[in-house]
Amino acid sequence: MTLKDLNLKETYDSDEDDILNDFYIPVLSNSIRYDRLAGYFSSTALASSAKGMAKFIEKNGKMRLITCVQISEQDSQAIKMGLTNPEEVISKIIMAKLDTSDQLQKDHVAALAWMIAEKNLEIKIAVPFADDKGFVTGELDKNSIYHQKIGILYDDNNDVISFSGSINETRKAWTGNIEEFKVFCNWKAGQDVYGSNDAKKFEKFWHDRSKNTKVFDLPTAIKNHLITNAPKSVTEAISKITDETADRLELRDYQHDAVNKWFENDRRGIFEMATGTGKTWTAIKCIKRIFESDSTGNLVIIACPYKHLIIQWQQELEKWDMDSESAYGSSASWQNRLGNCMLQLNDDVLKNQVIVTTHDTFSSVKFMKMIKTCKVRSFVIVDEVHKIGSEKISSGLLDTYNYRLGLSATPERYLDHLGTKRISDFFGEIVFKFGLDESIRQGYLTPYSLFPHIVYMTDDEADKYHAYSKRIAIEASKKHSDQELIKNLSIYRSNIVKGAENKIDEFQEILKKNNVQDHCLVYCAPGQLEDAASILHNMGSIFHRFTFKESMQDREKLLEEFARGDKDVLLAMKCLDEGVDVPSTKTAIILASSRNPIEFIQRRGRILRPYAGKDHAIIHDLIVLPKTLPINEIYTESEKTIIRKEMDRLREFANSSDNPDCSEEIISTFMNKYNL
Repeated sequence: MTLKDLNLKETYDSDEDDILNDFYIPVLSNSIRYDRLAGYFSSTALASSAKGMAKFIEKNGKMRLITCVQISEQDSQAIKMGLTNPEEVISKIIMAKLDTSDQLQKDHVAALAWMIAEKNLEIKIAVPFADDKGFVTGELDKNSIYHQKIGILYDDNNDVISFSGSINETRKAWTGNIEEFKVFCNWKAGQDVYGSNDAKKFEKFWHDRSKNTKVFDLPTAIKNHLITNAPKSVTEAISKITDETADRLELRDYQHDAVNKWFENDRRGIFEMATGTGKTWTAIKCIKRIFESDSTGNLVIIACPYKHLIIQWQQELEKWDMDSESAYGSSASWQNRLGNCMLQLNDDVLKNQVIVTTHDTFSSVKFMKMIKTCKVRSFVIVDEVHKIGSEKISSGLLDTYNYRLGLSATPERYLDHLGTKRISDFFGEIVFKFGLDESIRQGYLTPYSLFPHIVYMTDDEADKYHAYSKRIAIEASKKHSDQELIKNLSIYRSNIVKGAENKIDEFQEILKKNNVQDHCLVYCAPGQLEDAASILHNMGSIFHRFTFKESMQDREKLLEEFARGDKDVLLAMKCLDEGVDVPSTKTAIILASSRNPIEFIQRRGRILRPYAGKDHAIIHDLIVLPKTLPINEIYTESEKTIIRKEMDRLREFANSSDNPDCSEEIISTFMNKYNL
C-alpha cells in the first residue's frame, strides 16, 4: 500500500479517535522516510508503535528527529560563564536517561542504537533561548520548539503527508493523552501548501536557522555509546521493540496483595515494606487502577524527600506509560506550568495528571494554594512517609486529598509520638506489611552475615557522654523543659558514639584481617572520612568519596565504576539516608552507627538489594561501649544506657542475619557482665 491508499482523516482527536491504530501505525508501516519535530521524545514511543515501526525498519526507512532537552539553571549559568559548553551539558542529560538498569528501556534504546548505527536515524537536539539569549531553564518560551510539533512522512510512491498539533513523540502521547492534530496530504487539492510549509519549518530547525532555538548535532560521545551497544542485525533490532513486554511490568503476588488491601481500605493507608521490595511499583499500580476505574479526571501528587528521587519516580512512571510534571525549588520554575495543568484538569481538557515534588515544596504555601484550586479527585502519595510527620512539613497534608497512600520501611518516627500520630491521623492504618525477613526468605533481598566489632570509648569521650547525659536529665526533670535543648544535647551525645576515635583503628584491623578490597562500602561520619581515606590510600585501595559534595551525575558515574569493579571501595557519608541504593555492595563496614532504628534499617536495606553475581552480603558493624571499669566499680546510668542501646541495635541487625548466634553470644556476654 501507499500513503494515498490509506483512509486518512483531516483531523484526529484522541478523545474520539484511536490515533495510534487508526493513524500512526498505518502511516509508519507504509513510509520509507520520517521527519519528526517534537518537544519531547521517549524510546517508549517505539514500543507503542512497534507494529508500524517494525515495518518501517524492514523497509530500511530513514528517520530524522529533532527533540529538546531542558537545561537546568545551574548548567545555563555555567555555560554563560564559560565553565562548560552546551554539548557537554547535553551529553550529561542524555546519558543520564540512557543509562538504566531497566531491561525494557534498554531494549527500546537498543532499537534506536541499531537505527543510528545503520545511519537510518539522525537525531539533533534543540535548546530554546530565553529573551536574554541564555538557555530556557524554567517556563518554556512560547516561540520555542516545544510548541512546534510536526511530522512529515514519505512513501516510495512520492506521496507525502504531514501532521501538526499538540502531539509529542512519546508512548503516552500516542496512547494516553488527549491530543489533537491535523493531517495534510500532498495529493489533495489545496493541502500541499501546508505540507510544504511544515517541511520548510523542519528544514529550518534541522539546519539551525531558528532565531529562538539553538540546534545541536547529537554529541559524538552519545552516538558512540549507542552504537557500541547496538543489536547486530535488523531481526534483533525489531525483536527489541516487538517482544511482549507485559510480563516485565507485572507485579509480584505480595505487591498485588498490597494494592488490593489499599483499595479495600477505601483507598487510604500505609505500606510498610522493606527497602528494596518495590514500594514504588506497588504505588504506581494503585495510580494505574484509579486511572482505569475512574472515568473522570484525577490529580496525583507524589511527594518525596529529595530532588534526585523525583527523577527516579519519573523514570519509573514512564515505564508504566505515565507522563508527569515535576515541582521543586523556586516557585517561578513550576508555578505557571502546574497552574496550567490545574486549569486543563478543571476544564476537562486533561484527564489525568501526575505531579512529583519534594516534601518541602509539597508543604509550601504556593503549592498548597494551587492544589486547593483543583476540582477533580486528588490522590496523594508520600514516599518515606516517616519524614513528613514534622509540624512544618505535615502542613502539606491537606484535607482536600481524596485518596492517600504513605510508603516507608519504617513509618513510625523515632522518639516523636506526636509526629507519628500526625501521619496515622491523615493516612490511616498500616494496611500492608512486608518485612526484611520475608523479603530475604522469598529471595527479593540478599541474605547477609553480620560481624560485630567491640570498640571502647576513650576517657575523654566517656566524660563528655556522661556530661551530656547529666544535662539532659536535669533539663528533662524541669516542669517546663526545653525540648529543643534536649534534642540538641541528645544529638551531641549520639555524635560521640558515631565518631568514636577508636573506630578508625578497628576499621584498619577489619581491612587487614578480612582482605576487604572488593565492592566494599564504608559508611562514615563526617570526622571519620579523611582518616578512613588515609588508611585506604596507604593500603593501595582504589577508592572514592561518595558524599553530598558529588553531583548526581558524578554519583551515577561512581556507582557504575563501583559496580564494574573499577573502584574497590566507596567512602559514603549520608548517601544511604537520601534514598541512594548501592546494590553492587558485597561488604559494608558501618563506622557511623546510628541508634535511630529508621536510619539503620534503611541503611541495611539499601545494601541488600540484589545484583548480578551477588548472592550474599557481609556487614561489619562497630559497637561502641564505655571504657572497661575495675571489677569493684559500678557503671553509671548513662553508661548503662550506651550498652543497652548498642545491644538493642545489634540484636535488630542480627535477627535477620544468617549467623545470629555470633551476635547473640556478644549480647549475652555484655548484658550479663554489666548486670543489665
